Amino acid sequence: MSEIVKKRIGIIGLDHWYIGREAPAIASRRSDAEVVTVAHRDAANRQTLVTQGNIPHQTDDYLSVATDPGVDVVVTACTTAENVELCLAAVEHGKHLVLVKPCAMTVADAERLANAVARAGVMAVPYESHTRFQPHGRSISRWIQEGLIGTPLSATMISRYSIHGAQLDWPGQPNPNAWWMDPARVPGGGWMDHSIYLIDWLRWTLQDEVVAITGMSRTLVHKDLDPQKEDFGVALIEFSRGAVATVEVTWSSPRGNGLTSWQFAGTDGNLVYDGSINPSIVVRSSHGNADATAWQTLLPDSHPVSVRTPHDGRGYAESSYRTSMSAGPLDHLLDCLADGTRPIATIDDSVLTLKACLAFYEASHTGTTVKL
Repeated sequence: MSEIVKKRIGIIGLDHWYIGREAPAIASRRSDAEVVTVAHRDAANRQTLVTQGNIPHQTDDYLSVATDPGVDVVVTACTTAENVELCLAAVEHGKHLVLVKPCAMTVADAERLANAVARAGVMAVPYESHTRFQPHGRSISRWIQEGLIGTPLSATMISRYSIHGAQLDWPGQPNPNAWWMDPARVPGGGWMDHSIYLIDWLRWTLQDEVVAITGMSRTLVHKDLDPQKEDFGVALIEFSRGAVATVEVTWSSPRGNGLTSWQFAGTDGNLVYDGSINPSIVVRSSHGNADATAWQTLLPDSHPVSVRTPHDGRGYAESSYRTSMSAGPLDHLLDCLADGTRPIATIDDSVLTLKACLAFYEASHTGTTVKL
């Protein structure tokens, strides 16, 4: 048996600290990966991760990691404003990427990066695809694509959070001027922070693209926010085949009182997921079901109890649609490098999702519907 050659991971920045902190945890449970270096401007927080993750090298020079010949995979957890130029340097040196979210300040810069990735022939997986790999995201997507509620007609997706997480430089280190508060370092506020995950997931689940978006953004609670930021936003999104999604995302909830709630309506039924209360998903569907009035409980793929369909009583079989059980974007990138498959989320997805997010801000500021 040939010896496993480990992919060497470099982390650029711990500004988006939960992305950076995730990398050593993922590498520690794999035999084909190791984190070899981390760059961050805060020496104390950098040292904390070095100690926790047993990382052999550290620096405050972000560019040195992007160009390091001893690095195969770069995880960018820097600010959005820094990301494109660092990624361009990395792909010029043949590095594969896991991209911070959002990946760029503008669509033009995101497209510039996508073109460079294509020319270099490397893989780049965006972090906003994270929901595609979560048990509920993976399972609901598969059930909808398999026709459990018929043709999707509408979705209502709510993510109500506090501003607390966006105002941390590191766990336990609050900073009211953290980078997500600065419009020069990231092109959105409380709505984009988590809607970027939801729009990516909707595009993937519906296998469709956004063609129009309107909505409103406001600062309802945190009046000291920069005028270009918001703590509340709600978008009305139209997809090319007619499905409509309402996406409400906020920073205006009290700390510890977040809410995640998804509802889907289709021609054959309805599906509801409320991750704040229960990990199960409930469905009422006429799709081959004699009792179409009864709500049925489904459990995500990773649950130890077999998932059962409401219409035929059997557990779902594994199908070619089902993705790997990767835990997230880095895990998935490493899986794809190991087996030579194409990632289910790429830099091209990042461009399209960013385009929709920035169109929302244009629509909310102008009071119009923006066509894409």
